[in-house]
Amino acid sequence: MRGGRGALLALVLGVAAFAPLGAQGLPAPQATPDSLLLVPLGTFSSPTYLTAPDGDQHRLFVVQQGGLIKVVVDNVINTTPFLNATSWVRSGGEEGLLSMAFAPDYATSGLFYIAYTQSDFSVRVDELHVSADPNVADPASRRQVIVVPHPGATNHNGGQIQFGPDGMLYIGIGDGGSEGDPNRRGQDLRYDLAKILRIDPRAGPTGSYRIPPNNPFVGRRAANPEIWSYGLRNPWRFSFDRLTGDLTIGDVGQDQWEEIDFRPVGFSWGRGTNFGWSCYEARHTYNSCSPEPPDAIPPVFEYQHGSRCSIGGGYVVRDPELTTLAGEYLYTDLCDGHIRAQTLHIPDSTGDVDTQLTVSSAVSFGEDGCGHIYVVGQSQDQFGHNVFRLRQTDPPPPDCAPKFPLPVLHGDVNDDFTIHLTGPDGQPLDGGTLPQGSYRLELDDNSSFHNFHLLRPLSPGSLASTVSCVPISSCSTDVGRTGHESWVVNFTPGPVRYQCDPHAEFMHGDFTVTN
Repeated sequence: MRGGRGALLALVLGVAAFAPLGAQGLPAPQATPDSLLLVPLGTFSSPTYLTAPDGDQHRLFVVQQGGLIKVVVDNVINTTPFLNATSWVRSGGEEGLLSMAFAPDYATSGLFYIAYTQSDFSVRVDELHVSADPNVADPASRRQVIVVPHPGATNHNGGQIQFGPDGMLYIGIGDGGSEGDPNRRGQDLRYDLAKILRIDPRAGPTGSYRIPPNNPFVGRRAANPEIWSYGLRNPWRFSFDRLTGDLTIGDVGQDQWEEIDFRPVGFSWGRGTNFGWSCYEARHTYNSCSPEPPDAIPPVFEYQHGSRCSIGGGYVVRDPELTTLAGEYLYTDLCDGHIRAQTLHIPDSTGDVDTQLTVSSAVSFGEDGCGHIYVVGQSQDQFGHNVFRLRQTDPPPPDCAPKFPLPVLHGDVNDDFTIHLTGPDGQPLDGGTLPQGSYRLELDDNSSFHNFHLLRPLSPGSLASTVSCVPISSCSTDVGRTGHESWVVNFTPGPVRYQCDPHAEFMHGDFTVTN
């Protein structure tokens, strides 16, 4: 969503009745000649987002701007909200409860996160826990994770939160509002505004969250270590391809141009990327920057204002029941509501087409736990509905697409003074290479007095920005904890060592992570 010159394009506020999917008298779905359908889910009060825990085939969670999260169980909207955060949220215009994200281990941890604007205009992310009732959260469990000050303006909040394939939480934050980036936050690494942040949201030994050690600006002077990408005006909606992990951002423009930014895993999926704002609006010079940033990455797609005004980024379709659009990136626009599709490439996307489906005042897409695609609108259609599932006639049999199916590494450490790490092909990694990205490490700690470490430096600090791990932020086992462990490991380019303490001099291996 954007705040341009004159009146702000704001979220539409209003109260509406709720109608479950499958209720008597639902209208025929909106359809296109090539068999695509919009099937109404129901009517919600100023919805902003839709999501679900990975693999959950029964429930949907619809975020409402005013502070309620409604849960839809087997196509019936519960009258009791999953969460009532209305007293925490400053709502109106572009402010409110903006999005939510379930922890990758939600099935066992019960943890989820919400992003919202609070009374002092700042953007805040909280951690909460589900209650004993799986359809109701425990508001007393609320814990503040991070607050990004927002200097008085009510627009350009961003507010998207997503867990990436590496298990880290990514947070989109706008440039601070007003118009034209008057404080030049876009290129200023001392501020979290106009950025995508990357954190481990679990409380650490010295704070309410942890900084992944391979964030691009860790240890750099005059730069915040939470920053992953910068130079973004208002990254209202971004997403990770649930098959490949690639990052795509719909960044809202100023007065003339909207843009889609795409960084595949092979291009560091946005790590340290400068997307150019406010030196550039999409591919066009905006503010005079001296010197011009030599590292600014142009978008893969831009479009000019006219009937369109404010991009709503979506998802690459991996819905196994939506073969018509398989592999296509979907996006929309607040002003015309048309759902469009294209194929993402570097340096330019291709095949941009209008699906001929529209949702009035479309503000967001969403994925359920199986990768099915939904579209969220702030205005009701002629039948009173504003949240829809995208489907097709004659679909394949129902199926559930896994999220982030990661390649697997196997490791072990043993009492007989041996340590091993093998790649996805089953071959030893010592002396080899591994493409950058996220992997699942299945690790057998078979020793009562040895431990397994990833990224132990050859010299102090030499490897400090190559790897991060979930759930073990230090990327090491503990001699007091033996047995099998499973980590998500995120590698960025550079050398990596795996080794055993206290015998690192002869119990180790080295490999290189490549672009």
